[in-house]
Amino acid sequence: MFSVRIRVAFGVITALVIALLSSTAALADGPWPNDPQGPQAKAIADLYWIMFVAAVGVLAIVDGAIIYAGIKFRERPGHVAQQFHGHNFLELTWTVVPTLMVVSFAVLSWQKLDFINNTRGGDVGMVIQAQGQQWQWTFSYPHEDRFKLLDGTYLQTSEQLDITVGTKVRVELSAKDVIHSFWVPSIGGKKDAVPGRATELWIQADKPGTYKGQCLEFCGDGHADMLITLVAHPVSDYDAWAVAAVKDANRLIDPLTKVGHDTFLSLACVGCHTVKGTTAGGKIGPELTHVASQKSIAGGVLSPVDEANLTRWIKDPPAVKPGTKMPNYNLSDQQIHDIVQWLLTLK
Repeated sequence: MFSVRIRVAFGVITALVIALLSSTAALADGPWPNDPQGPQAKAIADLYWIMFVAAVGVLAIVDGAIIYAGIKFRERPGHVAQQFHGHNFLELTWTVVPTLMVVSFAVLSWQKLDFINNTRGGDVGMVIQAQGQQWQWTFSYPHEDRFKLLDGTYLQTSEQLDITVGTKVRVELSAKDVIHSFWVPSIGGKKDAVPGRATELWIQADKPGTYKGQCLEFCGDGHADMLITLVAHPVSDYDAWAVAAVKDANRLIDPLTKVGHDTFLSLACVGCHTVKGTTAGGKIGPELTHVASQKSIAGGVLSPVDEANLTRWIKDPPAVKPGTKMPNYNLSDQQIHDIVQWLLTLK
C-alpha cells in the first residue's frame, strides 16, 4: 500500500493534468491562440507556443525532480533522510539554462514586436480612425469619395469595423474619456487608446469572416459590453458594402429622419431607453440601438419590426400590452411618424 505522501503527490499530479486538459479543451472553442486569422495573430501565436512548450518542459523537469527526490530520498524505515549541500554541475545548469532561455525569448520577442509595431510600412492599404468612449467604439473611414456622405462628411460607424481581406489596415486610436484598449484576438494584438495621446496598430485578415473583439482595459460599468465586431469582406464585395453603408448613413442625416431623432431625444424616451451614439442612456426599458434589426418588439407581442407595428406600439403601449411600464404619452400622429422613421434606421 502506498504511503500518504505518495498518494498526495499522485493526487496533485492528477489534478494538474486534469486542469491542463480542461483548459486545452476550453481553448479549442476560443479565437486565440488556436485560430489566428491574420499575419500578426500568427506571429503572436507562434511565439506563444514556443514559450508554452518551453514552460511545460520546465514545469515537467522541476516538478518531476522534486517529486522524484521527495519519494526516493524520503525518510522511511531502514533509510535516514540526508541533507545535501552544493552541487556545482546542477547549480551551473539551473543558472545557464534559464539565462539562455530568457535571452532567447527576449530576442524572439523583439523580432516579433518589430513586425507587430510596423504600422507605417509601405504596404498599408487603408487608414481607419477608432475612438473609444464609454462604452463603444466609433470608426471613421478614409476621406475617399466612396465613403463621402451627402452633407460632405465621411462615413462613421459604431461597434462594427469593415475591412477587406488581405489589406493591411492602420488603426489610429484615440480615447474620449478614459483609457480603453482595442483587441480583436483572431486578427492581432491589443493596443491602448489613451486620452490626449495618439496610438496606433495595424490589422489584417487572411480570409473573409466575422471576428469578435472587445475593449481589454476596464473602463467602467459597461466595460463588458464594449464589444468590437470586425467584418472582413472579399475585395470584390467591399464596394457594394460601402455603397450600402453610405446609403444607411445618408438616411440618418436626412432632414426628415433628423426630425424624428431630435423628437425622440427631446421626450421622456431618453429616461428609459438607451441608443448608443446619442444622449439616450436610460436603463428601464429595452435598448433600442439596433431595434430595426430585431425580430419583434414589446416583449415579442409585435412582429415584425416595421413601420406599422412601431406606430401601433408608440401610439398606445398599454392597449397593445396591458401592464407595460411604458405609458401612453399622447403624442401627435406627426410626432409618432417622425420617431418611427428614425427608429427604422437603427439597424
